Amino acid sequence: MTEKIDKYKVQAALVRSFFDAFSHGVIESQVEDRKEKTTPQSVKKLMLEYYEHIAPAFFDTMFFPLAAMNYKYEDIAALAREAQQRGDDMMALVRTACGDEAYYNAMVEEYKRNFSMLLAGKYLSNADHLEGYVRKAKEETEASVDSDRAIELTVRVVMFAYVRGLRQTGESARFDKSVHLGQVHPLRGATLFRLMLDAMNVLLLDEAVDFADVEEADLASLFLKVCQTQHNFTVMTDEMDRTYSELMKE
Repeated sequence: MTEKIDKYKVQAALVRSFFDAFSHGVIESQVEDRKEKTTPQSVKKLMLEYYEHIAPAFFDTMFFPLAAMNYKYEDIAALAREAQQRGDDMMALVRTACGDEAYYNAMVEEYKRNFSMLLAGKYLSNADHLEGYVRKAKEETEASVDSDRAIELTVRVVMFAYVRGLRQTGESARFDKSVHLGQVHPLRGATLFRLMLDAMNVLLLDEAVDFADVEEADLASLFLKVCQTQHNFTVMTDEMDRTYSELMKE
C-alpha cells in the first residue's frame, strides 16, 4: 500500500518544479557560457525576455497534473471540453483543474512566489520552498494524493517543463523540433538529474537533503536519499522512461 502526501505539498512541489525546470531549459538553450547560466543577471534577463511565454507554458505543462490530483483520469478530457465549450480562458481552466477555490488560491500564491524570485534573478532553495509553501487552513479537511501518483506527476512536470524551456524561441515560443531530445534522456544530462533530485526532495521530504555524505558520482545513492525507498525510486525512474518515450513522439 502506497503512502499519501498532503495535497498542498504536492501542488506546491509541482509549481516549483515547473519554474525550476522551465527556466533552466530556457537558460540552457540561450546561454553558452557555463559560468553565466545561473548568474542573477542571466536569470533575470531571460525571464524578462520570455515573460509572455511563461503563462502559456505553465498551462500546457500544468493543466493535466493539477487536474489529476482532483479528478479521475478518465474524466479530465471531458472536464477540459466542457470548460472550452463555456469559453473559459486559460486561468479559468486552471481554476477548474485545481478543484476548489482554496487550492486555486494556493496555486496562485506559489506561482507568484516562484516567478517573482526568478524575475529578481534568484531561485528558491529547497529549504526556503519547504519552509514557505502554502499550507492548508486549520478549518480545512485534510486531503492527500497517493504518493505514486504524486511522484509520476512531478516527474512529468519536470521533464515537460524542461523540454518546453529548451524548445523556446525568442519570437514565437513554439516548439523547436531541432532540439535534440537526447539532452533530456534520463540516462544523460546533469541538469535533468539535479532538477529531479530537487523535485523529489521538496515532494517527499520536509527538509532540504544534505548530500555531504554521498559521492556526487553515485547517482543511485543520491536519488535513494531523496526518494527514501526503493519503491519510490522505481516509480520515479519508470515514469522518467515513459515520459521520455512520450516526448520523443512529439
